[in-house]
Amino acid sequence: MQNFFEKDDMTRMGKMLFAIATIAVLFLGMKFINEVKTFGSIGTAPTPANTIDVSGSGEAFAIPNVAVTTFSIEAKAATIAQAQATVNKNIGTALAFLKQSGIAEKDIQTANYNAYPEYSYPCDGRTVCPAGTANTPKLVGYNVTQSITVKIRNTENVGTIIDGLGNSGVTSISGPDYTVDEPEVVQAEARKKAIESAETKAKILAHDLGVRVVRITRFTENSGGYPMPMYSKAEAMGSADMVSAQLPAGQSKFSSNVTITYEIR
Repeated sequence: MQNFFEKDDMTRMGKMLFAIATIAVLFLGMKFINEVKTFGSIGTAPTPANTIDVSGSGEAFAIPNVAVTTFSIEAKAATIAQAQATVNKNIGTALAFLKQSGIAEKDIQTANYNAYPEYSYPCDGRTVCPAGTANTPKLVGYNVTQSITVKIRNTENVGTIIDGLGNSGVTSISGPDYTVDEPEVVQAEARKKAIESAETKAKILAHDLGVRVVRITRFTENSGGYPMPMYSKAEAMGSADMVSAQLPAGQSKFSSNVTITYEIR
């Protein structure tokens, strides 16, 4: 019985089926690769094609409610023990005064401590040493210095406390440096004003361009990191007839500069 297909027809059909199978495999392979590439972007929004960048700035002011001052006590003696004893005595007097003034222990902290020997030299650069004379240093005593930082939470008492420290045997006083106890609250107020400024600019710009603001795609802020206080510095030495220091606190300024990127349509 004659075959339904001639031998040449079967050969051609086999080649055709192979070609179709090859194309199908390639198609499915490319689709799989494409799915793998897009897997990492699932759940993320595509980058908007049309955006505008708008900047805004804001400022907030606060009356400082904390003052920080630092006082130092220095003593020189023939031995380090004697110098340290003098420092300890004067430190005790100053700390007792601070406690009586209502300063909490948590607001008193040692800022620096230094102890070192002092020497004298026969030839100090102004005296010409005779020939053969050795410029050998001679120990003349010891110097001990301790510095303590005090945080004063009632700024109305700053002048009184500095005056009292000056009469307590301290060697030097520096400050006060006025600041705000919770600066992040005032900084947040400045940031809010900066954002409102940027939003207003974005609405005006969108209206002028004839577009619509859709959403925020990026936000950056530059706050400078630190308040800019206006304060005075005082350095005092204790004396019985010392006039009370006048130390106005002024105000602290916090600033924020933001840049907001909006998607538009």
